[in-house]
Amino acid sequence: MPSLKIALLSYRSDPFSGGQGIYVKNVSEALLSRGHEITIFSGNPLPEVNKAIKVEKIDTPGFFETFDSIERIKIFSTLEKNRLNLLDFFETFTGTFTEPVFFGERLIKNKVFQELVDTFDIFHDNQSISAYPQTILKKLITTVHHPIHMDKEIDLATEKNFFTRLSIKRWYSFLNFQKKNLASVKKVISPSASSKNDIRNYFDYPSKNISVIWNGINLDDCKFHQRETFNANFVTIISSDVPMKNLKTVLKAIYLLKQDGLNVKLTVIGDLREENKNLINKLDLANDIDYKSKLPRDELIKSLNDADIGIAPSIYEGFGFPLVEMIATGLPVIVSDKGSLPELAGNAGLIFNSKDSSDLKKKMKELIENKILRNKLTENSKLRRDDFFGWDEYAKKLEDLYKELISGNI
Repeated sequence: MPSLKIALLSYRSDPFSGGQGIYVKNVSEALLSRGHEITIFSGNPLPEVNKAIKVEKIDTPGFFETFDSIERIKIFSTLEKNRLNLLDFFETFTGTFTEPVFFGERLIKNKVFQELVDTFDIFHDNQSISAYPQTILKKLITTVHHPIHMDKEIDLATEKNFFTRLSIKRWYSFLNFQKKNLASVKKVISPSASSKNDIRNYFDYPSKNISVIWNGINLDDCKFHQRETFNANFVTIISSDVPMKNLKTVLKAIYLLKQDGLNVKLTVIGDLREENKNLINKLDLANDIDYKSKLPRDELIKSLNDADIGIAPSIYEGFGFPLVEMIATGLPVIVSDKGSLPELAGNAGLIFNSKDSSDLKKKMKELIENKILRNKLTENSKLRRDDFFGWDEYAKKLEDLYKELISGNI
């Protein structure tokens, strides 16, 4: 394919936390390696990418670098008092997440973007779903990792306080804005079939315009590991301990196994919130739970290799990177029945009811006691590993979509 000039659009691109920043880094570098010229237009935090990739900062106020009202007022005091900044500050101060809402308008005011806009062959939006002009829309593809409506539903389901629920609804009000904007987008990329269905339902977006491409993943350091012994050591990975990650259900299942007289251990990779630390103490699990945060990559892989069974308990995942890494190391896995997890696990895992710790306990006990089943799932993991692919293959699949858009077939 001839070299393309591609603009990647992302309202924030933190390279160390959050899937959006990781996606921008991997996609941009894979496309660069395939001979394309890449410019990233991003609000703060900016991505850290290959120096051959141009990164243009879109001036965003930084209101969401803090949740302290006084600090936000201080930030506002340093800004030019134009219409956009005034509106952004008002919406932020009254509880709306505004970064994706105003990203499009800030983008088209950027001088570098104004100079280059007509030179790009493709605009690739990374879930900003902002208000873009026709000059962008006619060349635009959008990646939607998953509809944030799912996060909203989960947050509301776990909150009983009336005023907090109002605050949650206000925070997620940007979704109405995104639904309106997505209607003008010709092609959407989804990382899984389950996410595609949710995009169709929540955004009322035509299914025929959604292409499913599993995310690329680098498995070079995730080698298949043959486990010689079995010690009933479980592992789960949570990037952040929010209700959607469903760690509480896992902790309760460990407690139930102990009540049955089984000696099990659980390694939790990620940061724990106080609520779950308190639950660990309440259930007397302090000696059974080992939690590790901010692990270097080699230590993460070692923790997976030291485990016997992996658990992916999330109530929702558009694409579960940790699950794929577990499968790649040869772990038999137990996954929740939600989101992309059953789709990714295939026949390498057992599925449990995400709301039922007793069902999870049942599946965990089944794998502890049934060596034949464990070995079968391990072999299936070895085969399933081959179904996943790296970012270069992902970039090839993007090129096919870019070609269709440029030729007018989308």
